[in-house]
Amino acid sequence: MKSQVVLVLALFFVAGAYASFLADWTGFYTVFCLGFVLSLVLPIIWRLGPKRWVYLLATLLAVFACFYVKIRTPQPQTDDISKYAPLSNAIVRGQVIEAPSLTRSERAKFLLEVKEINTSGKLDIKELTQNPAANPSSPEAKPDEANKFVAASGKLYVTVPLIEVTGLRSGQAVELSGRLYLPNRADNFGAFDFKSYLARQGVFAGMSGRSLVEQGNAPSFGEWWFVSRIVRAHVMGAGVPEGSLLSSLVLGSRAVDLPSDLKDAFIQAGLAAVLAASGFQVTLVLGAAIALTRNKSLKLQFVIGSLCLGGYLLLTGASPSILRAVVMGFGSLIGLVVQRRSRPVIGLIVTAVLLLLYQPLWIWDLGFQFSFLATFGLLTTSRSISERLEWLPPTIAELLSVPIAAYIWTLPLQLLVFGKLSPYSLIANVLTTPLVSISTYGGLISGVLGIIFVPIGAAIAWLLYPLLHWMIDLAQWLNTLPNASTSVGAIHLWQMLLAYLLFIAIWVVPWFGKMQRWTIAFVLACVVLFVPNAIAQANTFQVTLPAFNDVPIMLIKNQNQTVLINSGDQQFASFTLQPFLQKLGVNRIDWAISTDTQPDVSDGWNTLVSGSVAIAQFRDISLGVTPKPYQNLQQALANAKTPLASLKAGETLTINNQVEIQLLNQSPDVLKIKTGELSWLLLPNADPKSQQAIAAKKELLPQLSANILWWTGSQIEPTILQSINPKIAIASATSVVEAMVNQLYDSKIRVFWTGRDGAIQWNPEKDFHTLRDQQDTRSPI
Repeated sequence: MKSQVVLVLALFFVAGAYASFLADWTGFYTVFCLGFVLSLVLPIIWRLGPKRWVYLLATLLAVFACFYVKIRTPQPQTDDISKYAPLSNAIVRGQVIEAPSLTRSERAKFLLEVKEINTSGKLDIKELTQNPAANPSSPEAKPDEANKFVAASGKLYVTVPLIEVTGLRSGQAVELSGRLYLPNRADNFGAFDFKSYLARQGVFAGMSGRSLVEQGNAPSFGEWWFVSRIVRAHVMGAGVPEGSLLSSLVLGSRAVDLPSDLKDAFIQAGLAAVLAASGFQVTLVLGAAIALTRNKSLKLQFVIGSLCLGGYLLLTGASPSILRAVVMGFGSLIGLVVQRRSRPVIGLIVTAVLLLLYQPLWIWDLGFQFSFLATFGLLTTSRSISERLEWLPPTIAELLSVPIAAYIWTLPLQLLVFGKLSPYSLIANVLTTPLVSISTYGGLISGVLGIIFVPIGAAIAWLLYPLLHWMIDLAQWLNTLPNASTSVGAIHLWQMLLAYLLFIAIWVVPWFGKMQRWTIAFVLACVVLFVPNAIAQANTFQVTLPAFNDVPIMLIKNQNQTVLINSGDQQFASFTLQPFLQKLGVNRIDWAISTDTQPDVSDGWNTLVSGSVAIAQFRDISLGVTPKPYQNLQQALANAKTPLASLKAGETLTINNQVEIQLLNQSPDVLKIKTGELSWLLLPNADPKSQQAIAAKKELLPQLSANILWWTGSQIEPTILQSINPKIAIASATSVVEAMVNQLYDSKIRVFWTGRDGAIQWNPEKDFHTLRDQQDTRSPI
């Protein structure tokens, strides 16, 4: 009974913490009302469970958890560095919080604890190093120069050229100059919200650094010294990228900068867990410690085990997954000393509560969520799966049951967040488990020896090279298989919750066992997770205009047909367009249309073609010089046997009975798009010269009539605007000419633009809505 009480209290605490995302007092009311209802219903259903007073107490605990998360949510202080942003040129002094790591754009990034800021931005750091008298902290400085620095606080997200951080360590004082800015919130549906991500860490400003000067000597010793020797041993022995992969297996990807292409290959193959130090590595460390001290006293085993866990935690950093594993490891050690059988499920949930008390905002960390779900699946489901695989040899059955259990319990969350499946993930994890186990054990031995003497550790790493190379080849080969990465569309929150309620019922409720629970569970899970999305996608009709600089981009989805007009540059396609397509369940673009060959408009096509999105038909419009990237795209399309042709003036593409695209004029380009009852007129290049050319074609003007004017924000000639006679004007632009906005408002025309409203979406039921309208109702965190 005691364990049941602990379980109920812990689960209600976690549920209350999740309810904190609801705005204002809604979370408190929801938790209290739902908890009160459950306290009345659950004692009737679960007769052998806790008494009613336990649920009432748990309800109060859930309300406290909701309140606790809200009060622990970081807020900028009165002298926070963000109060000075934006500044085109500023100088900041502070202390490095974490060791620099590499971004995808080949710059270094780190967090800085701010001490002072110079808002004038007139002092150049290189000048300070050459002329001490110009340094405000120098005794030779003039009083007015010394006053240019003022006290500031808070954390700063910093990116600088890679060469500037050579030898930079955590805890070191630095002075850097650059552009101070406020992080942007997500401008597009389904995009990564960088502003919220930083805010959860207490960071409300960023700096794009140009130069950096270290103040004082770098720390001569610390955990970085051990990490650097371990990595040196691995890379010296196994080379790159195999040695980097070995370091990641041992220390996790947070401690090691893996090449981006290698990291992407493992993630796409469903092997992301391999790169993250987690319970598997902690189990190996603790198991080795206990094995080496098995003939010693229990107290000595506890001490040695605790030292090993603490040392490993220092090396890898306090990530949620590592902390979860270390805390559970300490629990196992305590159980070993007191000679009491542990309850791993209770221990896991209590561990979650302890970590959330330490850092409540980890409740939104995907690493925290996936780690606990995978571990919960192993504890509750792997044995049952292994028993149903009794027709296999026991070793193989156990090898299969572990990844299957983890996959089942993480799948609903994965579909909610990413809307994507890795069909070969189970096979990949089964095939790599022996390689990962041997490599991790060898990497630990290599690392320990490398700390003592690097060449000895390198010799062990050299022996592991074939295993590491096979692992990389396997991940890359799996990604070449058909449908290696399949987008099924992001599910709704209710689907995820219903799926987890089903899993928990199978685990807890006895009568499920009499109804062939595994068959029922499989069928119901498939129905809940996949059928609603399949029905919705078959009936979806929506038009999305993403926000990206001054580039007109449109995605049309109707009757399982997908049309994409322009792709943006490679970065936009990688970090915004592809995730959005995944969440919509789009694996193929039926019609791809490019209005320009310039890199900021069309470079993203190369990313889509080389990724998991197929293109069935490609059409372009612009004539003239073809840049090299566009020539590469044409070659890639030819290799993929994708039909490529140029639209001719007057030509109409009939996608289906509700979507048509017609090129009214070429050079300057004028495109007319039909979506249901609406007609859109796109002017991709609306400079004065082009508009004069359009206005001069009298026979063209009557054809311009449309419900919606879609352009890039410049002033539109009165003659053209009168010919279009729109009801709505939409600018794919960071800003719109003020006179044009006033003219449209005076004409009673609804005006949207992506620079103000974020992404814009239309569907027949909801008409037009924007991302900003949705986000304005949410907490800034």
